[in-house]
Amino acid sequence: MGKSRLRGTYFMAQQTTPGEVRAAAAAILDEEDEWRRIMAQDGAEVLKLYLDVKSPHAYLAVRPSLMVARDYSVQLDIQPYTLDYITLGVSTSVDSDMRRRPASAAADRKARMYYAAARQYAALQALPFRSPHRLLVSTAVHKAWLFAKQQEQAIPFLMRVYLQGWGSGWRDYEVESLEQLKTTLKEAGVDLADFDVFMTSGGQGDAALAACNAAAEATGVTGVPHYVFDDPTTGGRVGLFGREHLALIREKFHAAGLARRPDVEPAFSHAWRGPMRA
Repeated sequence: MGKSRLRGTYFMAQQTTPGEVRAAAAAILDEEDEWRRIMAQDGAEVLKLYLDVKSPHAYLAVRPSLMVARDYSVQLDIQPYTLDYITLGVSTSVDSDMRRRPASAAADRKARMYYAAARQYAALQALPFRSPHRLLVSTAVHKAWLFAKQQEQAIPFLMRVYLQGWGSGWRDYEVESLEQLKTTLKEAGVDLADFDVFMTSGGQGDAALAACNAAAEATGVTGVPHYVFDDPTTGGRVGLFGREHLALIREKFHAAGLARRPDVEPAFSHAWRGPMRA
């Protein structure tokens, strides 16, 4: 990769102005038809992928994971799993000011490295990225995601949230705002009839999200991205934490003869750059 390309990808990960974020997001959203095509395909196997909107490494996993369903007879089922900052050690508490409160200097370094690594990989994918200025509550957006999923619009909705949110470090996107979420749902082509009922406290959305969290925890989830599938070579259920396991997942499906085309190769780089192509 030449120096100009290096400068370009570094710049993409350091977006700060709304105009630059919009331009970067638009370039990624040019792939939307391909996302829809992939998600509409039938598959002999199912790959479940659990993500949390507030995880930058989940943001990085969406498009590389779609490549599995593009290349293999696999249906990708993306579902929300709500992480806990305290359990993860990112903060000792989640207070009304939503500021991160690390338990120690070592915990602070760990959290900063977590975002620094995401920034580097975002650059490779030309994704807009900025470290968050506050902690996030992802319950509302996860419920909205499940509402979009009912209409098979989960990926278009989720990627719009990710691009706007992580592009500005959540400075220009209010992830807890129902009005903001409604706007994004409309942009993704979601019919908003019954949305308010779905989002009501104690209603269908809460029940659906609780079911997703319980199902993820039953597979041994420890973080996101978390992959779950039935190994076609052994028949056993497999749960894997981390985007680095995509090459292993592809190997499993390849060994089972599930490649959609004769030119498909199972090898897949953790430093995948995109873009996606039909």
